[in-house]
Amino acid sequence: MTLSNGMKRTFQPGVYCPLITPFKKDSGDVDYDAFRSQVLRLARVGMGLVIHGTNGEAAHLSTEGRVEMVKVAREALDSNPFTDVPLLVGTGVGSARETITLTKQVAEVGANAAIVIAPGYFAFAIDKDRKPLKEFFTIVFDESPIPIMIYNFPGAASGIDLESDTLIELSEHPNCFGVKVRISVLHSPAPVLARASVWASTLHHLPTKPATQASKFFVLPGFSDYLLPAVLARQHGCITGTGNVFPKLIMSLYNAVADFVADPTTEKLARATELQDVVTEADWVS
Repeated sequence: MTLSNGMKRTFQPGVYCPLITPFKKDSGDVDYDAFRSQVLRLARVGMGLVIHGTNGEAAHLSTEGRVEMVKVAREALDSNPFTDVPLLVGTGVGSARETITLTKQVAEVGANAAIVIAPGYFAFAIDKDRKPLKEFFTIVFDESPIPIMIYNFPGAASGIDLESDTLIELSEHPNCFGVKVRISVLHSPAPVLARASVWASTLHHLPTKPATQASKFFVLPGFSDYLLPAVLARQHGCITGTGNVFPKLIMSLYNAVADFVADPTTEKLARATELQDVVTEADWVS
């Protein structure tokens, strides 16, 4: 889908990396030079960028710091040949109001879409009550100036897990364009994947091609150690923190998977499987 801010920045199937936030050893301040270098390192190999994901240390940053990092990333991309690279930015905080405020702030400095986690502080009160969770996300969808991806990660949301029915209902909102799931592909929300396949069959809409408006809902797992089976199960790539460590290897795997999807031969499956085995072992070690 084409994102906002007046630029033709297209969010498409692929591998996305939630960038680490580097800090200076002595002061504890964000090392913007190192951060800028990592932004460009990942962009050069074709990896998508997520700012303030789980390993982006957003919970330890001030609002001003979070906004500044988005600004630095956007300026780094635009001052190099990466003006078309979109930025997906984590903006979920404890209330819908503050989430919307932060989303608007990062949109002003270059964010093209936001990824929002469920508010987990009062999980003991709302975990079994889907209504307030739906209301939270719906309010954010309504007020956000940029498209929103749901981040379903129980481990970082005090155990809140959005089941398939809730995700499908939320996906109907025109400003909701996908979900990142931090669970195994073997336990992935099959009804959500089926829903996504109604909009666009990934097996016929090659992962190497930009997503069209018809494929408006993305399902992305949070690990690269099962990228091959994830894509074959109609997911759209992955968002993987280990992309910070070996981005070229993971991109080679994704390209091999896309090559197999385009031309499913035994040889290409063997190559994709070989690379998947390497990534799985490296992902486990890291």
